[in-house]
Amino acid sequence: MRVCFLVASFIVVATFGGLDAVLAYASEAGSHPAVHQSSSAEEALVWKSSTHCERVVKDGGRMAVPGPNVLRVGTWNIRWFPHGSPPDRPDRSIPPTDLEWLTCTIVWMQTDILVVQESLTTTEARSAWDRMLTALDRRTGASWQWSVQPCGRPDGHHVGALWNANRVALSAIQSLWRLNGKATSAQNPCEGGLRPGHYARVQSKRQPGADFHVIGLHLKSGPTVASVETRHAALNRIDTAVARFLEEDRDVMILGDFNTMGAGDRHSQRSELKYLRRMVAKESPGFHDLAPEPRCSHYFRGRGDWLDHVLVAKDMTEIRARSARVTGYCAVAGCRRIRGEYPLAYQRLSDHCPVIIEIDNRDKD
Repeated sequence: MRVCFLVASFIVVATFGGLDAVLAYASEAGSHPAVHQSSSAEEALVWKSSTHCERVVKDGGRMAVPGPNVLRVGTWNIRWFPHGSPPDRPDRSIPPTDLEWLTCTIVWMQTDILVVQESLTTTEARSAWDRMLTALDRRTGASWQWSVQPCGRPDGHHVGALWNANRVALSAIQSLWRLNGKATSAQNPCEGGLRPGHYARVQSKRQPGADFHVIGLHLKSGPTVASVETRHAALNRIDTAVARFLEEDRDVMILGDFNTMGAGDRHSQRSELKYLRRMVAKESPGFHDLAPEPRCSHYFRGRGDWLDHVLVAKDMTEIRARSARVTGYCAVAGCRRIRGEYPLAYQRLSDHCPVIIEIDNRDKD
């Protein structure tokens, strides 16, 4: 706990993972407003534009009021970060990722760990992450760290993790080749231009706090039978991918872009979603596929789809709810069909939306 002094008064400031969450503020001119849970109207502003997001955060709005008893973990496919589109096939209608807006949304969401898909590892991408970390450090008073899978072409998609090092420690970071459906050994984890699982052991900085395994995933895209089969091949190897970690702790979380788009029609998409739930329930130690609220995390041709998933081990009692919360423009639209021009967040941030879950920050094992 930190004590701050103002003219003729003092306020107590509670530190949440380095985010100085002011629980009580003096009434003098120039003091900051109290941190509060954003209304749906404020949430809509966060995703309306960078300027609106800054206004909400400056006024104390957050996705939830911070506290030491909860960890927040999220996943977000940030389209072709930081270019916004493939560097070798740039789409002039899609601008580069708005780093300032992206930073603001992360401050608002207060994620302790954010699993990211579609980051590049080019010189430009590394520079962009350096800028992001510096901005997050400055704005939150915490130390932020970034890790990304080492294999793959620099201009290709990579899975990574961004975390608040004041709140959690990530260790034993490694690639899980079995979660690339085309890989055959640890010598080719990025076989076929696909991604392995991005693993880390998580330990809360609070003692006794939560500890668990987290794995970021980005399965093969494509609405074809062959793509569906490649995705299934990766999911069928979850048990062998995580087996060696279970002796230490059976609390496992796998989250990311599973690309559950079916083979080109709505019926096959629904079938793939059902198959996913049945499959992961049988993969040791057994997983729940948390349903998102609202029930979409991505838009394509004006329609919302559920591509981003959070799998949690069935016996992981630290999970606070058996559903995940979707924010972003998907939540603002309520997963309804979007006609006409897409929201600015789609254009400047991503075609995907963040999916967030909360964990009790205590070890229940």
